[in-house]
Amino acid sequence: DEEPEMPEAAAPEEGDDLLDVVGKFATATHTGEPLHPKLAGAFNYLTQHQLQGQIVNETMAKFKLPEHCIYLSVPTVNAQIWGNLSNTTKIQDVRLQRILTLLSTGITAYAKTLDGDNVTSAQQDA
Repeated sequence: DEEPEMPEAAAPEEGDDLLDVVGKFATATHTGEPLHPKLAGAFNYLTQHQLQGQIVNETMAKFKLPEHCIYLSVPTVNAQIWGNLSNTTKIQDVRLQRILTLLSTGITAYAKTLDGDNVTSAQQDA
């Protein structure tokens, strides 16, 4: 197995500060308008720290999938097929189901914020 080649970094030119050169590679090139600082801080924190399972489950329980949005439902493997899968494949599938459930719940929560008539006080506090 051959290691993939790393792209060559631009060599600093005379007078370039090393931090400027590094900064070219450390900054996102496609960004939009900034979020409110507190909201951005929360997102940055959540990308680096895992929430406790209980908090995630309580929050997810507040956002049930709308009954007429069938494509937000997370598919499960047929029981006969499940019985023939290796444990490794089962573990991977359960993890994927968990990710898809979190994603579907997040999409549902976002959709409900757009549909203000359906947001309950419990959901607003989530």
